[in-house]
Amino acid sequence: MIRHLFTLIWNRKKSNFLMITEIFFSFIVLFGVLSLAFFYLDNYRKPLGFEYDRVWVMNMRWNQEKPEEVRNIQYRLKQQLKSNPEVAQVALAASNIPYTMNTSNTGFTYNNRFTMADWFTVDKEFAEVMQMDISAGRWFTTEDNAAGTKAIVINQALRDQIFPDENPIGKVVREKDNPDRKIVGVVEIFRQKGEYSSDKPAYFEYLNTDYASNGTAGGTLDNLMIRVKPGVTRAFEEKLMKQASQIAQGWTIEIKTMNEMRASDNKITLIPLVIFSVVCGFLILNVALGLFGVLWYNINRRISEIGLRRAVGAASGQVYRQFIGEVLVLATFGIIIGIIIALQFPLLQVFGVQTGVYVAAILGSVLVIYLLAAGCAAYPSRQAAAIQPATALHDE
Repeated sequence: MIRHLFTLIWNRKKSNFLMITEIFFSFIVLFGVLSLAFFYLDNYRKPLGFEYDRVWVMNMRWNQEKPEEVRNIQYRLKQQLKSNPEVAQVALAASNIPYTMNTSNTGFTYNNRFTMADWFTVDKEFAEVMQMDISAGRWFTTEDNAAGTKAIVINQALRDQIFPDENPIGKVVREKDNPDRKIVGVVEIFRQKGEYSSDKPAYFEYLNTDYASNGTAGGTLDNLMIRVKPGVTRAFEEKLMKQASQIAQGWTIEIKTMNEMRASDNKITLIPLVIFSVVCGFLILNVALGLFGVLWYNINRRISEIGLRRAVGAASGQVYRQFIGEVLVLATFGIIIGIIIALQFPLLQVFGVQTGVYVAAILGSVLVIYLLAAGCAAYPSRQAAAIQPATALHDE
């Protein structure tokens, strides 16, 4: 029976070529959408490596002050904010904090092993504010202020690529045109781009922001990260703004909660998936209408054939299954070509996505295309099965 169906489709290959092509492109587009959806879903179930709840971000933009003056103001502002009973801890960080569009990356080399890594500049309170877990070694301390080399903390993804078979704690990374960096700790994971992003190699570089320790510090940072205590409401923002405006006079200060930043960033991240889903939906709808129309046309053109089959004893169920089978075979031609193309993605490790994501997308696409084909063929096939021999003879 299956061989007979393939023969029928092959004999009408010219008329079915367009439909097979549409099914192929539908499969490819559906594969792309499902790959992105499964990629997001797989990432969403993984830990972030930090706690965003109850973290407020004070972004600072200063005027023409000298770097030393900026550091002094930031230090005094940080101490003032920490003195509030509503505040649990305060930290300074560069502009590429979680849920922002800002990124900083650089090359990281050790013993001829190289990778690109995200780079975060923070102070010693950052891990406490973000509730980060140290899996090996330690976080930054005041001892690092007087260290001859810059202290850094790497994440597990960077450790796996650069130090796969050795303990990185205490290693000094020396690179051309870069200061020496000493690894003091390892964090398990840190996904700066949020729930839908993958875990990338990254490291944190310590910056001494304790102006009172030596009168100067290594640089300026853009954001004050404030972890508030449970039960603190947005009404506390007015108090923070008042304190900030008194100390950082003339500066532009903006406060957002990380919950708000997370919601906004996640919406932006999902925009491509929504757009591709809409395009895929229109394409699938077009294919569905095409399948429905082709089958309806074939039934009207083959009434005499159907009547003859019924006259020689074919049951209505057999006629029904034949037309359903023809559509499924038609879909199979398009799916086979689509699978050949889709399999290149996991084989070539395109975009660095896990093989399981691509396999799940292929299986999901096959299932959707077959369900679509069977659904479109159901009603016309039922109409074909209901044709009586007398009706066919009358039509002749």
